[in-house]
Amino acid sequence: MSVCSIAALLGIILTFASCKSKEEKIAEAIELLNQEKYAEGLALYQEIEDVQDTVLLNKLANLYADGKGFEQDSAKALQLWEKIADLGDPKGMLEIGLAYEFAMGGYKKDMKKALEYYEKEGEKNDPRGLYNAALIYLYDKGKDAVEKNPEKGIQLLKKAVDLKDVSSMNLLGYIYKDGDGVLVNMEEALKYFEMAADNNDKDALFELGNIYDKGKGVKKDQKKAFEYWLKAAELGYQYSQFSVGWDYAHGVGTKKDAKKAVEWYLKAANQGHVTAMLNLGYMYEHGEGVEKNDQKAFEMYLKAAEKGEAIAQCNLGLCYYHGRGVQKNLKEASKWFQKSAEQGNERAQEWVDIMVTNGELY
Repeated sequence: MSVCSIAALLGIILTFASCKSKEEKIAEAIELLNQEKYAEGLALYQEIEDVQDTVLLNKLANLYADGKGFEQDSAKALQLWEKIADLGDPKGMLEIGLAYEFAMGGYKKDMKKALEYYEKEGEKNDPRGLYNAALIYLYDKGKDAVEKNPEKGIQLLKKAVDLKDVSSMNLLGYIYKDGDGVLVNMEEALKYFEMAADNNDKDALFELGNIYDKGKGVKKDQKKAFEYWLKAAELGYQYSQFSVGWDYAHGVGTKKDAKKAVEWYLKAANQGHVTAMLNLGYMYEHGEGVEKNDQKAFEMYLKAAEKGEAIAQCNLGLCYYHGRGVQKNLKEASKWFQKSAEQGNERAQEWVDIMVTNGELY
């Protein structure tokens, strides 16, 4: 093939490439970004004049915000989201609302502007905007810029509930339970908590357990409380895991089962639940549901004590004083008895007094 023929062929190819439509280039840029070819996708985006495709703009904004593919740059992300908001996209409105509310990416805090963006987002039937606007009206987050208006906040939440927003269901449950801006109405509270619970919301399941456990506005039903807590516990909610452990340990709402109590306390303790650590220490110390193990009891008391649990601090002092599960150490015993006593633990204060009398206190 002659040089002229090759040149002619290349010309045809180049002409074809340059004749790609704007829509085709946008689709190609999106595909490149999806394939994690970030530099190529960005370069192609920059070639396209006046991009108004919200899918591509959102994708780039998210990448800048997360620092994935490019150096993290909140300001660039927000510039893109502002353009997206101007194009009527709810995601852009949400992000700019958050930027004004929390003074991010160079935006000055401005609750009035934040509310404007959230309300525009809500007008697009996006429940996130409705929820965020409701919070401003309900809790006076706008201070002088926006007048507190609980009634309007509740109306917005109910609109979000109609859009199946679980967070709004849950918040309405708390509002009616606690009488926050409205009269206490347990019937309404139960309605919204149950709606959220039907969507496997862990907070709602836990709260329903609390309501039936205490009989607040309903007939007390500890079996039903246990059932709600168990559902939330199985979803990984540490507070419900503790409540299930407690019920198994004491035979409340279910058959007493110390072994299962230990299992659920362990799950809660592994998520940082301090009282679960304390109770596990007790069960290891006394061999309830597990083989008696003073060393494990000491370890659990130590974990809870380091997090400030007064009873655990006293029990840890006893471990050090008697050399139970750890080498005897009067200095450590003194430290932990005194820490516990400072929090008002009477038993710990008694041991401080004993050590003073015996000349053992450090």
